[in-house]
Amino acid sequence: MERGKLIADRYELIGRLGRGGMGEVWAARDRVLHREVALKLLDLDGIAQADLPRRFEREAVAAAQIVHPNVAALYDRGIHDDVLFLVMEKVDGQTLTARLQAESPVPLTRAVAIASSVCAALEAAHRAQVIHYDIKPHNVIVTGDGLVKVIDFGIAGFVQAAFTVARSSQLTPAGTPEFGAPEQFLTERGDERSDLYALGGMLFAMLAGRPPFTGHNSIAVVRRKLDEEAPPLNAFRPGLPPEVTALVAELLERDPDRRPQSAEQVQQRLQTLLASCAAAEAPTATMPPPPRTRLMDDTRQAPRPPSPDSWTSASTDETPFTADALLPRRFTNDLDIEFARIAEDTRLPREAGPSELARELARLACTEMIAGIYVEQPGPQATPENPVHVSVQVFALPDAATAQEVQKFLGREEVRWHLTVWSARDGGGLAPCPDKVHRSYRWRYTKRCYRYVTHALAYRADLTNDSSSRPWLVAAARKAAVSTGPQNHHG
Repeated sequence: MERGKLIADRYELIGRLGRGGMGEVWAARDRVLHREVALKLLDLDGIAQADLPRRFEREAVAAAQIVHPNVAALYDRGIHDDVLFLVMEKVDGQTLTARLQAESPVPLTRAVAIASSVCAALEAAHRAQVIHYDIKPHNVIVTGDGLVKVIDFGIAGFVQAAFTVARSSQLTPAGTPEFGAPEQFLTERGDERSDLYALGGMLFAMLAGRPPFTGHNSIAVVRRKLDEEAPPLNAFRPGLPPEVTALVAELLERDPDRRPQSAEQVQQRLQTLLASCAAAEAPTATMPPPPRTRLMDDTRQAPRPPSPDSWTSASTDETPFTADALLPRRFTNDLDIEFARIAEDTRLPREAGPSELARELARLACTEMIAGIYVEQPGPQATPENPVHVSVQVFALPDAATAQEVQKFLGREEVRWHLTVWSARDGGGLAPCPDKVHRSYRWRYTKRCYRYVTHALAYRADLTNDSSSRPWLVAAARKAAVSTGPQNHHG
């Protein structure tokens, strides 16, 4: 599939969001209803199951019955040129996988709240007789305003029903090994309680910083699940309330009959836990409110007052202007390639580029920037000698309206190539790259989040002009910019 292709004479492909063993997910434009959607495509070519289209139809219809704020809505389904497609609500936000890479382990209250939202989605699905079969952090999206959405309903149960473990070379057959229930990897495939096991594994991962079972490959993980009991959560994170560790232990029972028998039962316990966590964290009447954290030192240029439509909530005003608050330590791009931050520093905006650029930033009351460098961990499209580097710069502005003005300014063709590209010095510091970087093949992406503007540039370490690297440079720059910002600050 390629950008611009029209599916079913209606859905125009805009950009690929992800790729799996047999299918892809694309951002698309519905030309009839004039809205953006997510399109999941499953190629039938070479698949032996003759009843696959019928299964697809049945599961798509079932998934369409799930109407819930914590579930990405299913709009349409069909077949186009031997490709099955699902049309789904496009959810803008970060996957829970990305959140865990930025913050792990997760604070107790937040982890329980996310698990409760996922459980609410499972309640709605199970009432509609739909089993997800692949609950995992990658299939949970947290939007900018904190709403949790579960994706891939319908397609998960449908695709997994068509394969056994023996066909794992084509597609992970029964769920993700780290989170799928043991019975999913046997002949019975499981039921609603399998989704609850996966929910327990996800809650374990949020609280412990790792899945309950690990291994050097998928087969080893599955084998351990079939042969061993899940480790106790408090072995990895002591001090948690016993009600939390007990619930996780019950959800991770190997025998489905020993687990909670419904999502409704689990939700009641999660809601009770959430209430007790909130009560424990509530400040007492004798405690003074915490001091506000300022973004900029008062000795520097004073920020102008916020414009009427600017963001003034705590999520913007109280985010410290530091690398750990604004830059994720790791992120995985849309091609499943992992990047790690190897250096960071705080600098004045005059170091962001030539003098005219610095003057314009100063005029707009930008007095600081943070620069960071990410390096790709060698993946399927790179060698250890030639990784991809991503240079990220974050500019702090006094309010959202000014940040929007800066974003437009940096996006101008005559300006955006003047930004300094940073590289890692020996010892972990930062230094401007030589001019040769600007002549190599690279890709840039700029994003605004509240009062912050993020600019990311991706390039290969060998400074090649080979345009075949474009897809993974685009994916790297875009994901670095999207993953950066105040959403990485967790108090």
